[in-house]
Amino acid sequence: MNTVDEHKTIKRVLNGDVKAFEEIVVLFQDMVFTLAYRVVKNREEAEEVAQDVFIKVFKSLKSFNEKSKLSTWIYRITYNLSINRYRSQKQQLVTTKIDNSNENKLGYTKDALTELSEQEKREVINKAILRLAETEKIIITLYYYEDLPIAEIAEIVGISPQNVKVKLFRSRQKLHTELKDKVGLEILDYEYN
Repeated sequence: MNTVDEHKTIKRVLNGDVKAFEEIVVLFQDMVFTLAYRVVKNREEAEEVAQDVFIKVFKSLKSFNEKSKLSTWIYRITYNLSINRYRSQKQQLVTTKIDNSNENKLGYTKDALTELSEQEKREVINKAILRLAETEKIIITLYYYEDLPIAEIAEIVGISPQNVKVKLFRSRQKLHTELKDKVGLEILDYEYN
């Protein structure tokens, strides 16, 4: 959605057009869910965060500063609500158990790349991303899965573009170290280049 379309859609929503808000939801629902899931690590919690995001977007749309992109604003709301939910979860749960069933099996395989299906590879990569620190997994998600530029990610996360680059570099190194024995270097080159 370009800036002109965004402004028109926002005006339609503010004038009571429910279909216009539905367009916003349809356009951003996958991104909102993915980002929330990366933070809260739970499907049901991510769905609740996504609902909360769109409720907040609807209620706050009249105060949206149209100098920034609508997507950036929605990403920022998603990021903040997800972090808040994650922190409240963390206080309630002392530990989180991560399913290691595939990881243990992969450690004994000589050629893991040929034995893993594409879905299993993605699953291993996603699990590795989920083990990154909060900000790192958000940055990885926004950069590689949502194709956002560094400057927009910096605005969403609330850090400098240079700091985003540093965190992106360090996250890639962590993922490379963790995944090279599990899925082989070939898949890493394919997924992250």
